[in-house]
Amino acid sequence: MSDVTTRSYPHKKRAFNVALTLASFAPVSTISAFTATRRHTTPIKPRSQLHASTITPPSQTAVGSRIRINESYPGLKRVHANPDVFVIENFLDDASCEDLIGKAKDKGTTRSPVAYAGWTDDVKDLLGLAASGPVTWLAILAAWYEAQGDENASVISLVLHSIRNYAGLFVIAAVLVAAFTKFRADGLQQLRTSSSTTLDDLSQLGAKNFVSCAADLFAPSSSSNADLPPAAYFEAPTVIRYERDQSLAPHYDANRSADVEDKNRGGQTLATLIVYLNDVQTGGTTKFGKLPATDDIRQVKGESNLNIIPRKGDALLFFPADQNGLFDERTEHEGCPAVDEKWIARIWRHAERVNPPFGLCDDAIRKYL
Repeated sequence: MSDVTTRSYPHKKRAFNVALTLASFAPVSTISAFTATRRHTTPIKPRSQLHASTITPPSQTAVGSRIRINESYPGLKRVHANPDVFVIENFLDDASCEDLIGKAKDKGTTRSPVAYAGWTDDVKDLLGLAASGPVTWLAILAAWYEAQGDENASVISLVLHSIRNYAGLFVIAAVLVAAFTKFRADGLQQLRTSSSTTLDDLSQLGAKNFVSCAADLFAPSSSSNADLPPAAYFEAPTVIRYERDQSLAPHYDANRSADVEDKNRGGQTLATLIVYLNDVQTGGTTKFGKLPATDDIRQVKGESNLNIIPRKGDALLFFPADQNGLFDERTEHEGCPAVDEKWIARIWRHAERVNPPFGLCDDAIRKYL
């Protein structure tokens, strides 16, 4: 065996041993990245007492019980069970509907935003997968390759090479993940073509009546802030305008990452309340693509999925998550294109207090409700 061969062998062996040692950790991390579960929502503490005379227990769903409501509310009608979907006839009078539309026009509407719900989990998962998979292996391989030309390479230098390579590759991975997140957020915005505005002035007839009726509909909260009035858990009413052929693609109102991304707006969305502010000649229905059709008169005939026909003053109520904040994927829904202009108003009821600017201020709640 030549001297050259004899001299080069030890550093190659060291490089191989270090690479093998570092690589032994990679599979564990990779498996962890693939098997890591999604976030767990913070459980809501149960309320010790409820008004049993008017607040009846909800039906059980696959994800758990929904929040309680006043099921004796006038006009309330369940059109689908498990998950529960309700229509509330004559929820708002004509004057309130027209006032909401008028005030929204006066304030002006802008392109409705679409939040990239779950982006924090996506970023965490993608970075975790990159860090434990490609970034780790590439860093090890690069360090091993660099060591081939260095006969005096030590174990420490090989480790330092691997760490340096890992850091550089991780930065590149982070940039790529950020670019992907931006691309996805921009793509999601294209799913919604409507315009909207918020109305948080409860001195106005429409906003006041909408919030007041919603507060009567929802039971006292079972959250850690159960002493607050029901309206404290509402986002301010949002009025949404759909012009001819505008729509909202299938989506969810709850967020798998609500405990992080929606922390400043009351956490998870537990209920969605929509009021139809005008009649449309045809179209403009609210479709639940994962729920079967019913024989209710509000159901679009010939449809295989639950598809509710809008009617001025009527409300639609459903529950995007259970009372503990667990995401219910069955409540995926969409706003179908309208032939005529369509107006709706929406209130999201959250798990915790919604502070301004997203929610209503305490003074207004005390004064007008």
